[in-house]
Amino acid sequence: MEINVLYLGDNLAIMRDKIPDMSVDLVYLDPPFNSKKYYQTLRGNKNSTKTEAGVKIFNDYWTWNENAVKAFNDIETGDNRHIAEALKGFRMLIGECGMLAYLVMIAPRLAQIRRILKTTGSVYLHCDQHASGYLRLLMDAIFGSENFLNCIVWCYGLGGSSPRFWPRKHDDILWYAKQTGKHYFESVKTPASSKKMSGQMKKLPDYWDIPTINNMARERRGFPTQKPEALLERIIISSSKEGDVILDPFCGSGTTLAVASRLGRKWIGIDISDNAIEIAGKRLNVY
Repeated sequence: MEINVLYLGDNLAIMRDKIPDMSVDLVYLDPPFNSKKYYQTLRGNKNSTKTEAGVKIFNDYWTWNENAVKAFNDIETGDNRHIAEALKGFRMLIGECGMLAYLVMIAPRLAQIRRILKTTGSVYLHCDQHASGYLRLLMDAIFGSENFLNCIVWCYGLGGSSPRFWPRKHDDILWYAKQTGKHYFESVKTPASSKKMSGQMKKLPDYWDIPTINNMARERRGFPTQKPEALLERIIISSSKEGDVILDPFCGSGTTLAVASRLGRKWIGIDISDNAIEIAGKRLNVY
C-alpha cells in the first residue's frame, strides 16, 4: 500500500483496489451533505493554475434516477445484508427520493472504510442537519450500534440567520470505533474553569467551539467546504499516534492530510475533483 499519496478518482473504487484490509488507523471523511447546493472555488484562491473565478468543484444535489436504482439493486443483490436491509428500510420510510439516492451512494463507501480500518481504528463522519439522523442509523447498520462512541457537536457560530427557525450554527461529527474498547483514544485536555479544579486540566467535552476559517486566514485555500486545521488537529491528536496512517476519502483542499503530515502521521487522500487534488497537492508540496 502506498502512503503519503493523493488519488484522483472515485473513492469507492480506489479504496477497494488500493487499500488492503485493516491497514488504516484513522479515517476522517467530510462527504457531501445532501445540501442541495452547487459548490465552486471561492474568490482569492491562489493555489490553482485555473484563473477563472468560481471553478465548479462538486454538485451536492441528489436525485433518484437510473444510476441510483442500479446502485440500490447492486447493494440489494450483494453480500452485505446489513446494508441492504438498512437501505430497504429507508426506501419504505422515505420513498424513492434524493435522500435515498444520497444514502445509496455513501453506504458502500462506509462499508469499505470499515474493511480497511484496523481493530484499534476509528472513523469520524462529518455531517450536518440534512442527513445526520439517517447517517447515524446507517453507521449503526455497518459498524454496529455498540461501536458508536460520540456525536461530537462542532459549534462554529458564523453564518446567516433566519426569522423562521433557530440559526443553524453547528455540524455533527459521528465517531465510531472498529471495535469499542480496542480503539485508540487519548483525550485532548483543556484548563479547568471551576474553582474546585483550579489549576488542573480536564478532558474536553463532546461539543467543540472552533471558529470557521476567516477570509484572511493563512490556511485558507479557497475551497468552499474547507474545515479549519484546529478541528482536524483535535481529531488526529486524540485518535491516532505518530506514524499511524490517516485516510481522508473526500480530501478536498487537503486539510486532514496537511495536519496529519505536520503531526508526524502518514496519510492517504482521495478526491474525484481534479481541482481539489491540485490544491491539496500544492499544499502538501507533492505537485
